Amino acid sequence: MMYHRYPLRSLIWDYCRTGAGLAIALVPLVLGRPGSVFSTILVILALLFLGYGLRTVRQHMTAYEIRPDGIFSHGPIKRFVAWDAIKRIHLRYYSTARDKNRRDLKHGWLELKITARTGKLRIDSEVNGFPVILDAVANAAAERQIDVDETTQENLNAFRGVAPAVPIQGGDD
Repeated sequence: MMYHRYPLRSLIWDYCRTGAGLAIALVPLVLGRPGSVFSTILVILALLFLGYGLRTVRQHMTAYEIRPDGIFSHGPIKRFVAWDAIKRIHLRYYSTARDKNRRDLKHGWLELKITARTGKLRIDSEVNGFPVILDAVANAAAERQIDVDETTQENLNAFRGVAPAVPIQGGDD
């Protein structure tokens, strides 16, 4: 059984941002006496960073398991998506480079969204073994002839090498 997790090295900066954001928001509240408007802004800011930190902890605690019958998300929020329950997949590429045509994981990341009758799973390319997950999901979609949009198909082709032919749906995304 192989589990695919977010490595600490990919989450460490999220933890640092959480800590810095909480410090920026909470230090003035604790050490100073800000007015009610400024206090409200600082509390809202602290809550936003706390939410970001909890999301990071959830990612850190989550592991994905590819099974013959589907994909299982272990962690604080457990979810199982059976291959035959998948209704739609989306694979989006987010570039961090100025040249938006440059498509590699050194200058961006992928987000795979799996929609099924039982709910949704979102997995990004920071997860160890992401290509294994992507292959399994793309193969399941191809076997079940699930329509994918043009962008998803282009990203499958770019990041899987030669992807199995998955039917492309008409332009409604």
